[in-house]
Amino acid sequence: MRWCPALLLLLACATPAVAQGKTKVPQSVQVLEVCEAFATDNVLARENAEEQGWTIYEEDGESPYVRFYSGEKDVPGIGYAEMTVLVEGYPGKIFGYCRVDVSEPTGDAVAEIEPIDALERYEGMTTKNDDGMFGSFTGADDPDTLLLAHHSETSFVIQLTVIKPQTDAVVP
Repeated sequence: MRWCPALLLLLACATPAVAQGKTKVPQSVQVLEVCEAFATDNVLARENAEEQGWTIYEEDGESPYVRFYSGEKDVPGIGYAEMTVLVEGYPGKIFGYCRVDVSEPTGDAVAEIEPIDALERYEGMTTKNDDGMFGSFTGADDPDTLLLAHHSETSFVIQLTVIKPQTDAVVP
């Protein structure tokens, strides 16, 4: 059977993105992934964040072993987010910290925190009450990865701390 190009195009457009191997990543997980890249000292963190619409500022650190970043983005379904990043280099270790704050959150708390809770790379617990949904996690394979995430009436927060080995010498 021979398929005409117009019919193939029509079928491709009618096929859901999930069936084509693409799944929509929840906004909260996208925000977390930006934090993970910065906190783990990924060299492409800034570039990838900017590609996702973040405005990133690199700020002066008080030594060659300290880097600061800040960023901002209006995150659909969550609100206007402000990010603070600190990366410190020590002999043999990197300390990375990333926090994203939304002071006037929109959306549904459960819809934003449950996808983080479902990530296999983290384990922990969540609490849901009248104030919102709150999660406390560690890395499933790395107890030196610490994550707090919550969405309440007054704030949405992702706070990630990572302490990891650094294989290269500390380079300013």
